[in-house]
Amino acid sequence: MADRFAALKPYFPKLGSPQTSNPDKTELSYEPCPNGDGKSVYNPPREGRSHHYEALYKGEKEGSGEKPWWDFHVYHLPLNPNHVKYAQELYEAVRREFPELRVYRPLGPHPIPMFEVNVFNPLQLGALMSWFVQNRGPCSVLIHPNTGDDVKDHTTNGTWLGEKVPLDVDLLRAVDAMQAEKKEGQ
Repeated sequence: MADRFAALKPYFPKLGSPQTSNPDKTELSYEPCPNGDGKSVYNPPREGRSHHYEALYKGEKEGSGEKPWWDFHVYHLPLNPNHVKYAQELYEAVRREFPELRVYRPLGPHPIPMFEVNVFNPLQLGALMSWFVQNRGPCSVLIHPNTGDDVKDHTTNGTWLGEKVPLDVDLLRAVDAMQAEKKEGQ
């Protein structure tokens, strides 16, 4: 049978491959794990742990703590008094539970009210994500890395807990264009 997508393939974007820091490229088995639950497969051991336990997006190592690696944007519906009250309580709870994190006053430009929390290492990322899964209530949370491409970070690179809030990224595009112009003029 002919490949019905053959004519289109040159026009599809190249996706690349997932990154791995494990140099072992031996073929993996799909045999059940002898110590597992009968559904999981056996994973061969590796020397050392993945660098992703100590580094975040694209292998960046923990830095000075000034530049946040990931942002959490917490949104609520402004016309629902129960959502507003919950969001205020959530804001205070994050500040009390995670005083080491950078938490901003509610800010914009976003389509609905939100507040932002920055994390600086993998431990904080995992802890805050797990905490929000349990405590976000009616709020939606956008979680994204800070790679330097604001539009991509808030769209393609981002993930959501709860309902996805439609974002207007035109302002981010404008800021990116201004920064690119500045770099060209230097």
